[in-house]
Amino acid sequence: MARLVAVCRDGEEEFPFERRQIPLYIDDTLTMVMEFPDNVLNLDGHQNNGAQLKQFIQRHGMLKQQDLSIAMVVTSREVLSALSQLVPCVGCRRSVERLFSQLVESGNPALEPLTVGPKGVLSVTRSCMTDAKKLYTLFYVHGSKLNDMIDAIPKSKKNKRCQLHSLDTHKPKPLGGCWMDVWELMSQECRDEVVLIDSSCLLETLETYLRKHRFCTDCKNKVLRAYNILIGELDCSKEKGYCAALYEGLRCCPHERHIHVCCETDFIAHLLGRAEPEFAGGRRERHAKTIDIAQEEVLTCLGIHLYERLHRIWQKLRAEEQTWQMLFYLGVDALRKSFEMTVEKVQGISRLEQLCEEFSEEERVRELKQEKKRQKRKNRRKNKCVCDIPTPLQTADEKEVSQEKETDFIENSSCKACGSTEDGNTCVEVIVTNENTSCTCPSSGNLLGSPKIKKGLSPHCNGSDCGYSSSMEGSETGSREGSDVACTEGICNHDEHGDDSCVHHCEDKEDDGDSCVECWANSEENNIKGKNKKKKKKSKILKCDEHVSVITYNS
Repeated sequence: MARLVAVCRDGEEEFPFERRQIPLYIDDTLTMVMEFPDNVLNLDGHQNNGAQLKQFIQRHGMLKQQDLSIAMVVTSREVLSALSQLVPCVGCRRSVERLFSQLVESGNPALEPLTVGPKGVLSVTRSCMTDAKKLYTLFYVHGSKLNDMIDAIPKSKKNKRCQLHSLDTHKPKPLGGCWMDVWELMSQECRDEVVLIDSSCLLETLETYLRKHRFCTDCKNKVLRAYNILIGELDCSKEKGYCAALYEGLRCCPHERHIHVCCETDFIAHLLGRAEPEFAGGRRERHAKTIDIAQEEVLTCLGIHLYERLHRIWQKLRAEEQTWQMLFYLGVDALRKSFEMTVEKVQGISRLEQLCEEFSEEERVRELKQEKKRQKRKNRRKNKCVCDIPTPLQTADEKEVSQEKETDFIENSSCKACGSTEDGNTCVEVIVTNENTSCTCPSSGNLLGSPKIKKGLSPHCNGSDCGYSSSMEGSETGSREGSDVACTEGICNHDEHGDDSCVHHCEDKEDDGDSCVECWANSEENNIKGKNKKKKKKSKILKCDEHVSVITYNS
């Protein structure tokens, strides 16, 4: 934090301000010198990022001396424009503008390593300009604190004013330990000046105090007499009840009308302790019947006056420190932007264009990933559609025939029990019967004479022709009840097997085409229904047992 190092006794114009020193106006009679320590802006003791520092040194070396000198200059318009955009408090903005105007007029090195010219031009010192490491520390270490500093300032929700420029700050409040903080920041010269009380100012404080607490006329006169004794206008020896110990540590100058207060910390704390209850609030009627009580009231008013003075100094010190920091960081930020713009001109490509190019590349990569995902989803949808294409609709009869054929194929596949040497082209038609049917597999290698297997026979012959089926080809299946012609010719043996569904001894017939009408009818019907179906694989040698009856025919 800034310190108060001196007092401007002969006026601000005559005082030799050093670097980072500015005048601090307290009141009409007091102006102090405010100084910022060197460790606040130490350009050599910071650990910098090696890669960024190397890049900055490279960019700094790209600029010629003339280009660098032009880059390190900004106008007051640029600084104040950034001020209006970044600082919401109107009190802070006005304070920064006032301080900048003072520095333009005086030319004091208050912002070193920044300099302010007589035409309102802000620049940096020659030593800092030529040293890349110092310039990097100034721009990217100290300059980065601008936004953090502005954000850390407490602001009012109503008018966006900071606490230091709000109206509440001007009202005296209990200092607590704050008076000790500001007291420690003062040099001995400043302390001596603070405790030098003007008699007229103390009288104004005393009269305000008497009106506030409604002193009666007699008590008021007692207090005024005690005040006159303090400033040396009355002889204390003539007053009864006067206590000289109460005024110990106080010395008056009648000719200059000053009161010198002992600047020891304990004595100041004692006086401020007397005044502190006054700021806690409350009004009550007070009396001073004796001169010693009146002396205590005078000491209370002296503590109030000193309290208000320290409070004013504390407020001014904090406000001016905040103003100096804002102006300094705004100037550094403006210079950094000017330097970067100059480097961009030399490079031929701006930083904004680089950022845009980076964003465009990221967007291009993102779009490519999304396109790949869309293509994958599209291919997945196509494959799913191909797998989900429905098979052509079939009639109910075709479905039944297909299911029956699949059942026959499963039951009759891989038959090798006959041990015959039939060729793969041998046509064998298998009909599943009940348990009483015996196996009558012929031993001949050319039983059926047809080059292909007839498919599609149902396992039961239950069709009905109402007794009129006598043809072999194209006829409907014959039933047991109506097939009188077949029975009269001795082709069928219904009487021998009773309820057996189909137990014809077709192998007893000769190969003259006069085989069992019922079986042939079943065969022809199933062949007609299975026309549009794909043919199964070539028939293998089928297994036969006592539950299977084989019917052979010639093609």
